[in-house]
Amino acid sequence: MAALEAVLFDYGDTLFRFRYDERTHAAALAGLLDELGRADVSADALFVEFDQRLGPGLDARGEHGELDYLALVRDALAAVGVVVDEQALLRAMRVEHRGWDRNRELHPDSLQLLAAVRERGLRVGMVSNVFDIPELMHEDLALMGLTDLIDAAVFSSELGVRKPHPAVYLHVLELLGVAPAAALFVGDRVREDVAGPAALGMRTCLARYYRNDGGDQRLADYRIDAPLELLPICDQLLAARG
Repeated sequence: MAALEAVLFDYGDTLFRFRYDERTHAAALAGLLDELGRADVSADALFVEFDQRLGPGLDARGEHGELDYLALVRDALAAVGVVVDEQALLRAMRVEHRGWDRNRELHPDSLQLLAAVRERGLRVGMVSNVFDIPELMHEDLALMGLTDLIDAAVFSSELGVRKPHPAVYLHVLELLGVAPAAALFVGDRVREDVAGPAALGMRTCLARYYRNDGGDQRLADYRIDAPLELLPICDQLLAARG
């Protein structure tokens, strides 16, 4: 067994939790329209156009592709009579994205966990499936105080492919300069965070404190019910290399 050199984390339902609700979504879309100078357009009408496109857009991704979220929003805006250039849309999307800030909740132990992993001399990576604009996702990390605790963070919207496609994991491992056998992957989903990394030779840990995945949890090398339970596992793997 290779010596442990890095711990890779999933993002949602592992380091933080996101809560969706239609009221916040409608308010965020209203903020987007206001930023575009189109407060005269109904946010509810835009919500309907967005909602009609989201399901088919997600289905069209196939097994590993990622949604072009910017294009979807642009099409929804056009359907309500709003035509906008790329830069103006990006500015408005930042306003829309920030409208969700109260729905993003960092786990109380996440900062301590990441700091403790780094204190053990381990590299920290993050791999997340998300269709949101990458620049805005990296801004979220900074706002949550995570940026300085993560050596490499990769979102599927940056690469155009999603976990469990091997390219996603291999990309962050390359950024970290770590071989798969020297990494431990931590996440809440059996398919994306256990089976996918394990197929490349990574060790895996299923996080069950936010959600209890219905897949075969026995596939994971380790299972934790609180974030800080990961630290003894890291210590065990570090001791084994001696």
